[in-house]
Amino acid sequence: MIWLLLACTTPPELAPEPQTLPSLEAPRLLRRASLDLRGKLPNASELDRVAQDPQAYEEIATSYLQDPAVEDRMVELLNEKWWTRLDVFEVHHMDYGLKDEDEHAFNRAVGEEPLRLMAHVISQDLPWSTVVTSEWTMANPLLAELWELERQDGDGWQKAYYSDGRPPVGVLATNGLWWRYTTTASNMNRSRAAAISRLLVCADYLGRPISFAEGETVVEVEEAVRNDPYCLACHATIDPLAANLFGFWWLSQYSRVEQQHYHPERESLAEQFLEVSPSYFGTPIEGLGELGWAMTQDPRFYSCAVQNTAELLWRRPVDLADRDELEAMRAEFVGQGGHMQPLIADLITAQSYRNPPDPESLEAVPLRMLSPSQLDSTLVQIASFQWEQDGFDQLHNDIQGYRVLAGGVDGYAVTSPQAKPGLPWSAVVKRSAQVAAAKIVEQADRGEGLLSEAPLQQGTASTDFEPAVSAIFWRLTALELQDAEVTELGLLWEAVAQESGPQAAWEVLVTVMLRDPRFLTY
Repeated sequence: MIWLLLACTTPPELAPEPQTLPSLEAPRLLRRASLDLRGKLPNASELDRVAQDPQAYEEIATSYLQDPAVEDRMVELLNEKWWTRLDVFEVHHMDYGLKDEDEHAFNRAVGEEPLRLMAHVISQDLPWSTVVTSEWTMANPLLAELWELERQDGDGWQKAYYSDGRPPVGVLATNGLWWRYTTTASNMNRSRAAAISRLLVCADYLGRPISFAEGETVVEVEEAVRNDPYCLACHATIDPLAANLFGFWWLSQYSRVEQQHYHPERESLAEQFLEVSPSYFGTPIEGLGELGWAMTQDPRFYSCAVQNTAELLWRRPVDLADRDELEAMRAEFVGQGGHMQPLIADLITAQSYRNPPDPESLEAVPLRMLSPSQLDSTLVQIASFQWEQDGFDQLHNDIQGYRVLAGGVDGYAVTSPQAKPGLPWSAVVKRSAQVAAAKIVEQADRGEGLLSEAPLQQGTASTDFEPAVSAIFWRLTALELQDAEVTELGLLWEAVAQESGPQAAWEVLVTVMLRDPRFLTY
């Protein structure tokens, strides 16, 4: 009691300071926002500006939302939740008569269709409800050639319209979604219903505990899902949700013709197979054509958009400690018509984006690793280098590439990005850094690129060596080199130059910087 009384009379100047987690410095924070939103580094003038005026961070970071690169970056981010960019689908490239060198392009196009639709909604700042109500999808020239799509001529991804009678329900009507989330004769679209429930309203059926008695047959299981109270807890809602999806029901599972078309005449099969009518969590609806509208009337649709976007940008699961902050963002998000860009701006200026996780936590990972796609786009930016072989982008696939080894998601076996370094990751980083460094030195020989101001032949003998090396490191990491580090890099340059010449010395120096943990994290 005495100590409590003394605590109450402690002079203000002796009261302990409230403990707060350290925030990233403004240049490093801007680098994080640029990599998250655009997949590339900020330019030197932007870094210099926030170094002089940290308050400029919010203005510069939110301006990135107008960058055309946002659309490509959102495809990469959304795939971490939607898992549609597979290496292999049930329908293969050879089913369309495509050559083997087109395999990667085919799989990428199919898997990106639903992601491109959502990314376009974000980049154009359309209401999020458009994701499940649009009449259009997105297609590149390859998809437009293979599927029944009406699309204007031109390169790249553009709006396109299916001509096979499917309803205007956005991603819910895309082949790319249902080729990823297929079904079986006994499953009858339930897995598909579970997928859209998880992705769009954050109600995860597969996360619920379930058990069956050993030895039950398929017939007994079907009987249980209709009568057993424990089974009905899920099936009372998932079966009517699955009943909306029978227009995508196939009669031959691996048939190109069956899977690429919508089948309006099969919508009525739901009542025959599932013995229920279409509905949405207890609200009767008239099938897939009303499913998107029903979702937009569900408050969970908007709460889920906030939760998923927060987890993607904060690079961690959200929990109860985030509830108040996210609820305020959700209220503003809904009040502004469900536009994603203001929500993203709120998320990247929130304290949770600036601070590392609790350093006392065993799971704390204060810095994020560059994802394979971020590493790829950054190397394209600074070295004009994209790692390709036989038509396969080596950092975006696992058939011939290294996506999972570099920390990425394959959509089946690996569904969460790698959070900590490992030996395979280190090997991929090493090789990509070596080749990118060689490309950068080639550019410098033409007076271009990252080394354009470096003393290529003189090296440490030039007074320009130290400022050039420091400027390169600043550009790559948004951090300043210490004097001792500059000295060490100079000694390394001299040792390599003496053995192999100045060009090799610069290649080694840049390789070291590209393998530096401060470049590979953000």
